This record gives sequence, C-alpha cells and structure tokens, in this order.
Amino acid sequence: MRFRYFFAASIAFAVLTAGSAYAQAAVMVPGLWEITVQTRSPIVGPPITHTACIDKTHVTRPDPPKSRASDDCQVTPDASAANETAYTVRCVKGNVTTTSRFIYSGDHFDGTVTIVRANDEVHQVYTARHIGDCDDSPVDAPVTSTAQ
Repeated sequence: MRFRYFFAASIAFAVLTAGSAYAQAAVMVPGLWEITVQTRSPIVGPPITHTACIDKTHVTRPDPPKSRASDDCQVTPDASAANETAYTVRCVKGNVTTTSRFIYSGDHFDGTVTIVRANDEVHQVYTARHIGDCDDSPVDAPVTSTAQ
C-alpha cells in the first residue's frame, strides 16, 4: 500500500515538473495525457495509469525540482539533451538516492526512476502519451491500476 501512494505521488510529480519551463521550443503537445508508471524491480508491479491535462504554458522542457541548502534532500541536475530532464536527489537522513531521467518527444514521453536505499533498489518505468484534447472533466482524475 505504501508503494501505491509513492507511485501516485511519482505520477503527480512527473506531471507537475512539466510546469516549470525553459525558454525554448515546446517538447510536448498540449492536451490530455495518459501517464503510466510500472515498477520493474525488485518485483514487477501492475502498471498504474493516470490522466492529466497539460496546457500550452506547460509544454516546454521541465526544470529539475529545486532544493535549498538547508534541505536534507539535495537535487543535482544531471547532463541531459535539449528534450530531456535528468537529475539526482540525495537524502542524507534516509540514506536514499533517487535518479530520474525523462525524454520528451512531442506526443509521448518516457522516463526511468531508480530509488536506491540501504537494503534495496527500486526501478520504475514511465510511459506517457497524448490522447486528445482536454475537456471540462477534473484534471485530478483518480489513479487507477490496470493489470496487464
């Protein structure tokens, strides 16, 4: 159950990071997106899918999240191409390191997240695709799990 909440938060984070933009050409198509995350190890979990509306102001390459010098978790941007966002988050107190990389390709994006803790490592794969125009339905649709 704890991982389900983590996946939901991860999906929300992936969508929200699309909100802070660089001054460059769009790397995503605005509209309704279907975003799926799946844990690949240590166990293969069911994919969790969420839909989100991404408007025209949020379709450029997202910045990595920000951290303050006083924060336990520090964010370090990693080298990446113009259509990528890549960063590492290191948390000293929890002894956790998370590495994220997302590649944006207009009508879809893919990403990987690796979470390394003292005793285990979790690998997640993100896939997202543009599925149409946004309508008046709520943007915060519930997270659903789809077995494959």
